[in-house]
Amino acid sequence: MDTIEQLFAAMRAASQDLQWPATEGPDHRPDAISERAERYAQAVSAALCSHFRSSHASLWLLDGVPGDYRLRCLGAQAVGGSSAQRPVCEQRAYRGYFDALLSHGVFRCDDARTDARLSLLEPPPTWRAMLDVSGQINGRTVGVVALGQREARVWTKREELELRRVTAKACLHLHALRYDLETI
Repeated sequence: MDTIEQLFAAMRAASQDLQWPATEGPDHRPDAISERAERYAQAVSAALCSHFRSSHASLWLLDGVPGDYRLRCLGAQAVGGSSAQRPVCEQRAYRGYFDALLSHGVFRCDDARTDARLSLLEPPPTWRAMLDVSGQINGRTVGVVALGQREARVWTKREELELRRVTAKACLHLHALRYDLETI
């Protein structure tokens, strides 16, 4: 496993793409903003897969209003095959998931087949095991960093704590683009 410092260094390097040199004005075209956020999310997701040795990692932006939130995938990395993950996750379809994320800041599932919050979903979750953490800025949840595993996996407390630290940094990097991304 890479050290957490190596993961943070990869995140800092990826975040440079989100910044504009002082001599240039920011490009506010929706496609340019979306492309920069996607490149950042994909670079961070690749680093997360390596660090946590997971099958999947992704960064999500939370938008909507209470009771009608949605998560929109900004970028993802899948290892060992393609992902059938949808690009949008609606609160109405995944109440237990959103309740855990919004009230506790973490959704931890070692086996989706036996987890009461997920076992009855149709279609079933894409990942057998999940560790997802929400990030807040000024008390408001802005995004989620998600890890997925193709087989059952017991997530350690250390992994959860490291993912919380990573999520806080990722949400800070994306915060400057948040309102521009919500309109895309």
